[in-house]
Amino acid sequence: MAAKTYRHSAYWYAYHNGWTYSEAQTYTGKYLDLHTYRPRLRERPGGTFRGRDWFGWREADRAPDSTFNPLLLCVCAMVDIGIAMRDEVSKFSDAAKRDRMKRELMRDLRMLRRPFYYARETARRRELAAARRKLTRRTTTAPLPTPEEMRTAWNARKESREAMIRLGGMLHDLECYVDNCLKFNESGEVVGRNGGIKGWLSEKLPELLPKYKTLMRYKAMAVRLRQVTDTRDPKPTAALLDETPRHDAVAAILADSEPVFARVFAALENRLAPDTVFLDAADRHSCGKEREGKDMMSRSVRTGGKRPRGKEPGGSPRRRQRPR
Repeated sequence: MAAKTYRHSAYWYAYHNGWTYSEAQTYTGKYLDLHTYRPRLRERPGGTFRGRDWFGWREADRAPDSTFNPLLLCVCAMVDIGIAMRDEVSKFSDAAKRDRMKRELMRDLRMLRRPFYYARETARRRELAAARRKLTRRTTTAPLPTPEEMRTAWNARKESREAMIRLGGMLHDLECYVDNCLKFNESGEVVGRNGGIKGWLSEKLPELLPKYKTLMRYKAMAVRLRQVTDTRDPKPTAALLDETPRHDAVAAILADSEPVFARVFAALENRLAPDTVFLDAADRHSCGKEREGKDMMSRSVRTGGKRPRGKEPGGSPRRRQRPR
């Protein structure tokens, strides 16, 4: 009995024409591509096409494919469904894939929230700008400091605490003479702010421009001192140092002659703190001890009552007892 040959099947064309690739990503797609394959015209070695072969290739498209198996197609579809389910389940079971899916979801949420955020933020900034425009501009009786005076105050800032406060007060008074108003475009949106103190430094004292952040810290010190002493405009900060008798807070700050910025700023912050502003030094020390005890108690609650290894509640290292 002669072997049966499938001369009009997709497998026959694939075998004789070298079709081995499918762009489909699933088994079902590959199976369907194989059975709907149409041969490409390939030139014979002699340079011509035989008419009988060409007629056979052309008529092969109309002949039914005897190798098509619906059951095998269903098997391919079930395999694809199983692979898809496995991939989806692995996204939840694998920690790395689950984290990546979470990050992708958060990214999509941020993309959705971004237009609403910028609309809300623009409205908030417009309201803030309108509120700032209603505020009156600061005034001071101190004259506009010259670049030479500012340079001298900067060089002498580490000599005493009074020099540090004078530098901060000079910068605070300089703010009354420079333009730091907001800039608006044609539609009324805030697009920036004028130079202010930074622009004045870049024009008058370019050598101090890299120290802008440090200068602003001295200015913040002067603002803290004005808050502690309840000083109102147009009285300058330097008047607190020149008046006699001085304010109690100013006298207490200047009592210590050590010109350390961090200590002066911390002393002003301590006076501004609502729970320690009316306490003496000893009371503040005891208040600090009480805070430390509360912190240790809360830390023990967080750690389930376990103490740090090798330490006692007081903080001293625990001694190991030798075995007897």
